[in-house]
Amino acid sequence: MVTMTTVSFYMITAYTPTFGNSVLHLASIDSLIVTLCVGASNLFCLPVTGALSDRIGRRPLLFGCTILMLITAYPAMLWLVREPSFARLLAVELWLSFIYGSYNGAMVVALTEIMPVDVRTSGFALAYSLATAIFGGFTPALSTYLIHISGNRAIPGLWLSFAAACGLVATIFAKPRSAQVEAQQTLALPS
Repeated sequence: MVTMTTVSFYMITAYTPTFGNSVLHLASIDSLIVTLCVGASNLFCLPVTGALSDRIGRRPLLFGCTILMLITAYPAMLWLVREPSFARLLAVELWLSFIYGSYNGAMVVALTEIMPVDVRTSGFALAYSLATAIFGGFTPALSTYLIHISGNRAIPGLWLSFAAACGLVATIFAKPRSAQVEAQQTLALPS
């Protein structure tokens, strides 16, 4: 589940300035403004969709966002690289930011909820750290390498789709913990 989060985050924040400047040949200021707008979008989407997931459940958002990323990331990137512009970069990055923020607003809580109470903190930290170290943190370098070897400037969209597929599979197999089990474990913890 965290692979979707970390790959998306690194793609829309850390890689955007490099991608906009080096790959799309846009002005550095354009890429930086887009990155600022992405940050503002995340600031809005994360708490709003976290609250929405409290009302409708985590799984509908997790499924919806992974499917949206899976089917739209590459076409969006293809559209962007055909005629690169500030407006297209902004539109694509805000779309990806919306999906990321909507997914992450539900994912953080969902991942926490599936962990047993007695190992919740370390379990969450381990899952997040491993996904970041193995997948997310390498997103800018891997995207640059994939563009270099393939010549396809839209290929980072396929990397996002792969991350979404990981998130979708993880969501399918993740079993939500029942409130009764949660309450029993919480009461059994030593003070």
